[in-house]
Amino acid sequence: MKDYLFKYLPPERLDVLEEGKIRFTSVVSLNDPYEYLMKLGDSEIFVDSKLEDNGFKFLSLSRNHLNLLMWSHYCDSHKGFLLAFDRNHPYFERAEAVRYRKNRANLNGARISMLNSETAIKHVVLEKALDWAYEEEERLFIQDVPQNTESIRKDEWGQPILLNSFPLDSLIGVYMGVRINDSLKHKITEILIEYQNKSKLYQMKTCRDLFAIEAIEVEYV
Repeated sequence: MKDYLFKYLPPERLDVLEEGKIRFTSVVSLNDPYEYLMKLGDSEIFVDSKLEDNGFKFLSLSRNHLNLLMWSHYCDSHKGFLLAFDRNHPYFERAEAVRYRKNRANLNGARISMLNSETAIKHVVLEKALDWAYEEEERLFIQDVPQNTESIRKDEWGQPILLNSFPLDSLIGVYMGVRINDSLKHKITEILIEYQNKSKLYQMKTCRDLFAIEAIEVEYV
């Protein structure tokens, strides 16, 4: 689905759908320690302060809605749900694909001033190890979208949890996990009815002959 970008969410993040606000995260708060390190010759530079100062928070999205590992890791073992956004909507059109590499890029020879630039920091932030390639990730940076932000508290890394509104008309589908409970299904249905933008609703199912999952569209109105 090349025109879709997906966000995997656990059951407790129903607020994203209820309030139309989604988190843009600092690299310091991610689970990969390479996210906030620049390689400069034989040295490494922590870029967390630079990222903070330059507003380099981003929304992580995926091009794949059928990945078993993603559903397990980010949707509480398939009990959560997934939001499908229109890749061509003006809000999401500037999302950039992550590059997966074996070797780290070296910024040797770069001027220190250049390390504060948007180009240099994005270069680092959009590069990850091959181990993560299954995520098929794209990142949408906060400075590339209209901002209507709310900082609700700080996370365990001391970073502000920043929520930003997304246009409701950019949501084109909701996918419910294989193990989703009836209460959450009912709440999702009620919210979509209130949206009135004809977003589609899908139930994920296991396949009989394959180690795979499939999406079955369901009626909710």
